[in-house]
Amino acid sequence: MSRFGAWPLFGVLLLLALAVGLAGGGDAPTSVRPTVNNSGPHGLKVLHTWLKERGADIRVGEGPLGQAPANVATIVIAAPVATPFTDEDVQALRTRLEAGATVVLMVARDTRKQVFRPLINLKTIAGASIAPVPFDGAGATLEVALPIGPLRNVKSLRVSIDPSLEALDPDAISLTIPEALWARRIGKGTLFVSAGPDLAENARLGLADNARFWANLAAAGPMYFDESHHVARTLQAPTVNLWAPGLQFLFAAAIFVVGRGTRLGRPRAEPPPALRSSTEYVEAMARLTQRAKLEPELIEALRRQLRLTLQERLGIPLELPDAERAREIQIPNFSADDAQALFTETDFLSLSKRLARLEDALSGRKA
Repeated sequence: MSRFGAWPLFGVLLLLALAVGLAGGGDAPTSVRPTVNNSGPHGLKVLHTWLKERGADIRVGEGPLGQAPANVATIVIAAPVATPFTDEDVQALRTRLEAGATVVLMVARDTRKQVFRPLINLKTIAGASIAPVPFDGAGATLEVALPIGPLRNVKSLRVSIDPSLEALDPDAISLTIPEALWARRIGKGTLFVSAGPDLAENARLGLADNARFWANLAAAGPMYFDESHHVARTLQAPTVNLWAPGLQFLFAAAIFVVGRGTRLGRPRAEPPPALRSSTEYVEAMARLTQRAKLEPELIEALRRQLRLTLQERLGIPLELPDAERAREIQIPNFSADDAQALFTETDFLSLSKRLARLEDALSGRKA
């Protein structure tokens, strides 16, 4: 049987794996943890079951990455958030890469990316444009630009429209258009990096060529799924040496309460606290986001919502460039300069005020 003629059989196996995954136990269907035991849309149980049904050597580990079996060819890390990565974890991955292993690192979108700098330097960018398909109207399709390694015979991949990643290392290459999947050679091995567990999720495994990508990886040898970072580490019980300082603290706290609780006169009524205006809270939030350097991400999120609002309420297509989209905004009490500034403003607070004026103008237009 040719390699292309075998894919209908693989499709049947994939459907069988999906049925087994949904019928089996594991995490609740509403769970968002991308674990091999989660049969919900965001889990990896279908991928795990399908690969095992095809005869692949699949292993699951809940111990430290440094204790992973030495003979595994591919290590899969599916967007963990329960336990943060440590420097020891990153060094263990680098040791495996230098020895020739393949690592598929699906970085959680809300995790700290600085810890991965010894492997690859990453920054967050906007996600791909919306490209609805059956069963995944909120996802985006990526075109494979460099079909190397596990991407051979893979033409497209299906991911979500959530924020993606950009690799800043000069030797890191983008494998897709738009840029969402990156590869970097480290020693004898290859590191593949993407944002979120989109490529492996139950909901998208049967879309585009996601299943073919994982089948190619499994064909290279034993595959190891790291589950250790999906479970929060339990704290050790306090040792005997901690009891003495703890008792001393409680004794000092009791003396403090007794001392403060002794009144020398009649209690006075405390003055009422001064109320803050809503403008102060808004300005304080703007300063906080500016110090946290979150303005670019928040501004891009506002603009994505703006484009959807303009399509739903004014019929302005999503595929139009922002400059043409601004010219299409013709609403009473909303100037052309304000419409242009919606797509050029770089200050989060100013953009929020313009969006509020746009909403008022739209409400007046409906009325």
